[in-house]
Amino acid sequence: MQDMSGMTVAEAGDRLGITRASVHDLLESGQLTASGRAGRMLLINRSSVERLAMAGTRRGRAWTAKTAWAALALLSGQNPTWISASEKSRLKTRLRELDADAVRVLARNKDKTHRYRATPDGLAALNDHLIPSGASAMRAESIAGTFGMAGGSGTAEGYVMLGDVSALADAFGLVEDPDGNAIIHEVDLDEPFVDGRAPVAAIAVDLMASLATRERSAGQRVINELLHG
Repeated sequence: MQDMSGMTVAEAGDRLGITRASVHDLLESGQLTASGRAGRMLLINRSSVERLAMAGTRRGRAWTAKTAWAALALLSGQNPTWISASEKSRLKTRLRELDADAVRVLARNKDKTHRYRATPDGLAALNDHLIPSGASAMRAESIAGTFGMAGGSGTAEGYVMLGDVSALADAFGLVEDPDGNAIIHEVDLDEPFVDGRAPVAAIAVDLMASLATRERSAGQRVINELLHG
């Protein structure tokens, strides 16, 4: 019997308006999550498909991680020293042509996202090891004011460097769960995280991946303000 919490690769492709090959690419990048198999059919977690569908998808090549972080840094008022002056100039011109949904889709390769279920104690401890993003970043008063939100309780979301995810999962008893309360974004570039903080544009893009309408709308609004404010 097919797991009703999952969708086939073909169903996910139809929902997102993309090819099966693109569905597999999104699985590899962590933007979609497998939920198991029904016989020989791979099933995709329905929430991860809906999350991506609501954020919007567009055809075309995504930015590399380096370019994605440069774009998010520029939007956040930072100087992305890891790209050349000519690349920076071209990227500034490109950003003037985009809206929030386009930025979110183009920046999809900025990290590899892992989702887990954690106990309340594990969740609290995990937060101390993440560079906060998404709803978790709202614990900082200045960030909460920017997004017009508060809270962040009951979840842990943030960034770690490449190779740290497995150690954190073992240390805090995290269990892989596509609908879990712990979201860890794994990156291999540390320059964008000035003073141990994520760029505000990255926080906004991560909020746009939420299934909660209020969080998604807040992220979209802030990106559009950074683009055209």
